[in-house]
Amino acid sequence: MPQQDLLLPWRTVLDNCLLPLEIKGRAGKGGAATVWEMLERFGLAGYELAYPHELSGGMRQRAAFLRTLMTGGELMLLDEPFGALDAMTKRDMHRWLLELWGELGRTVMFITHDLEEAILLSDRIFLMPSGSVGPLQELNVGLPRPRRLEMNYELGFVSLRAELERRLYETRTV
Repeated sequence: MPQQDLLLPWRTVLDNCLLPLEIKGRAGKGGAATVWEMLERFGLAGYELAYPHELSGGMRQRAAFLRTLMTGGELMLLDEPFGALDAMTKRDMHRWLLELWGELGRTVMFITHDLEEAILLSDRIFLMPSGSVGPLQELNVGLPRPRRLEMNYELGFVSLRAELERRLYETRTV
C-alpha cells in the first residue's frame, strides 16, 4: 500500500475494494460478501457506494488498506500509509490499526519516517543507512501487546525513541 491511497476515482468504495478479487477472478458472490463484511469492520459501512472524493482522508486510507488486504498476501507492505494525514486522523488510524492488527494474522512491513509510529506499530525496527551507505541496524521493540496510544508517554517507549534518535543521528554529518 503506497503513501497515497490511489483509489480509482471512477469506482465506488465497494468496487475499489473488490478490485484485487476481480483481478484474481474471485469477485463472485463469495468475494463480494467478504468485502461487504469487511467494510463494516473497517468503519466504511454506509459508504459502500460512495466515490473516493466523497470520503475523508482517514476513510480513504481505510478503503485502500482493505483493498490491500483483499490481495490475500501473507506479507503486507505499507509505505508510509498515514504520512498524508493530519495529526489527529493519523492517531485515529493508529488506534484503528492496533485494534484490527490482532485479527489480521498477517505480517506487515511498515515503512515510516515517524519514530513514534515505528515504535508503536512495530515489534522490530530496521534502520536504513542514509544514502545506502552503512549496515542495516535492527532494534527489537519489546513493548507488550496489545499496544495503546498512551504508551507514548511511558518510560520504555521514551527510552526506545531516544535510542532510535541516537542511532539515526550518530552517523549523520551536517
